[in-house]
Amino acid sequence: MSIKSYLWPVLAASFLALSSFVAIIWFFSPENAGWAVKSLMFMSLFLGLWGVFSLIGFGIYGRKRTRSAEELLAISFREGFFLSLLLVGFLLMRATNVFYWWSALIFLIVIVAIEVVILDKTK
Repeated sequence: MSIKSYLWPVLAASFLALSSFVAIIWFFSPENAGWAVKSLMFMSLFLGLWGVFSLIGFGIYGRKRTRSAEELLAISFREGFFLSLLLVGFLLMRATNVFYWWSALIFLIVIVAIEVVILDKTK
């Protein structure tokens, strides 16, 4: 399969996820909503950002052309996952009032450590 057959569904899914995030924000108040609405909101934001960050990463890595397109796609999906996890994790910590500089730093260190372990395993 070609790379475009992977990228178009990711673009469409990202658009749908970000559209559902905007719809949740538009029709519900996250401050007064229950846990189901909040979890759907954070999940749609996570999925939308994962796709957007993956596409941006593939676009940036695609210009270098140091590896095959399949490897670049896998790397961009992994890094998009970690970036969106980091951002949504920070927002979740802020929503639950546990966002302090030291908790954010610990969360960042854990994400970076996981990425380093994965990079070490792939070499």
